[in-house]
Amino acid sequence: MRWPADLDPALLRQPDARSCGAASVLAARALLTGWRPDPDGAAEEILDEHRMLTSSRSPRDRWQAPWPRRLGTPPWALANALRVLTGRHLATVSARPRPAIAYEVLRAQLQDRPVLVYLGNRWLPRHVVVAVAAEPDGICVFDPAHGRLVRVPAENWRGHRVGVAGWTHLWFVI
Repeated sequence: MRWPADLDPALLRQPDARSCGAASVLAARALLTGWRPDPDGAAEEILDEHRMLTSSRSPRDRWQAPWPRRLGTPPWALANALRVLTGRHLATVSARPRPAIAYEVLRAQLQDRPVLVYLGNRWLPRHVVVAVAAEPDGICVFDPAHGRLVRVPAENWRGHRVGVAGWTHLWFVI
């Protein structure tokens, strides 16, 4: 999978400090379905998606536990959103305490779909990115904090030095 040439990653930059999960879901939708954000309303689309992902009244096909928006987006909501987009049941794979195993799962899943990834510090997951392509020596991710594509070397994933938007630790792979 590759990032499409006709999709400016800056359009999907998260408009606030809590909507990285929503921006990541919309990036996955763009990759999987060809959907493109409205250049004049992309920020509002991301905020609408965030409201849906944190609500129990999701228009998707199953109930989900509500979540306080100020805490970001819960992994179960992202897994449900990606399941709807792919038509496949997905699991959240923890990278704690073995990031090398989660990295291999991430690479394997990238063969046919984008993968949502939680990054953070030593104590908490804090940021969601979209892995879009496995490269011979690393992985290309979309970072919604900066609205750009970033290449992360393989050794960084395995050694808690991911370094995307300042976050170092791999937490979950969806």
